[in-house]
Amino acid sequence: MLKTASVRLLRDGGSWQLSQTLQSGYSEAVVPSIQRFCSTPIESLTNSKADGDAPHQSAADQPPDKSDCGSEPSHGINAVRKQAKNHGPSKRGLCGNKLSGVVGPTQEECYHEKKLPGWYGPSQKGCDHEKNLPDTPFQPLLQKILDTPASAVTTILDTWDKDGNRLERNKVLMVLSHLRKQRLYSKALKFMDWIERRKLLNFEERNYACHLDLVARCCGLEAAQKYIGRVPTPFRNEVLYETLLVNCVCKYDVQKAQQVFNEIRDLSLPLTISACNQMILLYKSVAHSKVVDILTLMEKENIEPCHFTYKLLIDLKGQSNDILGMESVLNVMKDNGLEPDFSTQTMVAKFYISGGLTEKAEEFIRGMEVHAKGSRNATRSLLDLYAILGRPDDVERICNSCTEQKLEDLLAAIVAWGKLGRIEQVEETFEALVKISPKPASKYINAMLNVYAENKLLARGKKFLERMCLKGCPSNPRTWDGIAKLYVNSGELAKADLFLVKVREENPDRYPLFHSYVTLLKAYAKKGDIHNSEKIFHRLKEMRHPGRTPPYDLLLVAYVSAQVTPYGFRERMKADNVRPNKTDIECLRRLSDLQTKRVLE
Repeated sequence: MLKTASVRLLRDGGSWQLSQTLQSGYSEAVVPSIQRFCSTPIESLTNSKADGDAPHQSAADQPPDKSDCGSEPSHGINAVRKQAKNHGPSKRGLCGNKLSGVVGPTQEECYHEKKLPGWYGPSQKGCDHEKNLPDTPFQPLLQKILDTPASAVTTILDTWDKDGNRLERNKVLMVLSHLRKQRLYSKALKFMDWIERRKLLNFEERNYACHLDLVARCCGLEAAQKYIGRVPTPFRNEVLYETLLVNCVCKYDVQKAQQVFNEIRDLSLPLTISACNQMILLYKSVAHSKVVDILTLMEKENIEPCHFTYKLLIDLKGQSNDILGMESVLNVMKDNGLEPDFSTQTMVAKFYISGGLTEKAEEFIRGMEVHAKGSRNATRSLLDLYAILGRPDDVERICNSCTEQKLEDLLAAIVAWGKLGRIEQVEETFEALVKISPKPASKYINAMLNVYAENKLLARGKKFLERMCLKGCPSNPRTWDGIAKLYVNSGELAKADLFLVKVREENPDRYPLFHSYVTLLKAYAKKGDIHNSEKIFHRLKEMRHPGRTPPYDLLLVAYVSAQVTPYGFRERMKADNVRPNKTDIECLRRLSDLQTKRVLE
């Protein structure tokens, strides 16, 4: 049981930071664009007269804890069931801005993109959108949906049904599984709507929860709340409401999340550890003091904390640089009979590093290494930790200890060598990977692009990308993000801007990542380029990435860098329901004072 002492540990509050790359293949349209950029001589890019001008204006700034997230947050109903069942954290991570060397629970741990038993097929993290799908019983139907614009999916399904085709439950499961893995949520929703309207299947608890999740993703929380009213009373249980709660948390909608959480209690539905964890996640972001309220409620309701609960609390204390508090939570966890898993230990080690406790971190990591033998996941974590510590000899030692290296081992080595700036070792490791998998999945390509971008190696990055394009390797928004970052870090802001414009035009059903635009916005803002900063901000608002707040703080940096007063800035923020933080208020005050001084002079 959660001891009262552990509640006291959180009285001081703490800050936080919340990071599945779902692959998809290059669309036929985007390949030429990428190849054009790759084949353009470096000299011509450097001397380009393009200034990145594009229509429109507007402003924004990226909330620091959300910048690494994808265009659609990985959240969903699956976590509600799985976490409640296992009383443990997801094995994936939480996203957001990382302190140097620190990763708290990552976004995927928060949002739990897991599979709901019976609805989603087996996980295939490397599954890429292929033009020609394998020959399976559901392949003809899925191929039709994939080849059809979202607006025409219902028509195609009606035609398919009139042709005398039978729709079996396993086909529904596999089609939905594939569409969700490709993040084609709009098509998945139209497919579910069609099934429900035609009464082709008898919906069960998990089916209604899946449908609710898709409605929340594509149509918003208001529509999801209305959908619950259509669900038969016997199926309006905690799974359904927790699905809605997860979506509220993903969108950082505090008011609706509290409303749903209270509704669960008002309806006398079981209050689970999963729901409490979601509220802790939310309050870590927006109201640290309320985390204590949730812990107190758990103690009152005799709700046992799980591994994930403690992981969140450790993250909260670590992000506030309260090392003693973090260690106290860790001890309480052990006292309650829960041993920290390797991912939690990895988090603790990174907090030691970010807190400047290098010797303590090394001692802790050596202890972890003793228990890591035979565990590939542990070995990959050790590679990352030694890379953060700047220990190339230890990275090499761990690499050599893997006698039979798998693709994921090589990927971890690429990332580790990249952090150390050892480009030759990175490329050697990638060549070893290509020998195992001649046509690498997009996540391996993305890792290489990120290494080149971090080290500002534009020429090598372009050469690498051209090679991958010729191989026909898959791409996804993360790949586009890597390309944009490569250009931005190399000072080619206009090229990054133009690339994102082309990608957006040629992929109407798929957005570049929110983070791609934030990276570009930060670069423009640092230069004091108000025109282009406003343009990128406006583009972000037009795309309406789910759960994203317009990044006004980054836009404000552009005005600060240019020493220009942003008239009506507070009103713009208020119109978008964004509250200025202390830094924003201070910057606006200084710019106002500067303008007053100029007028007086």
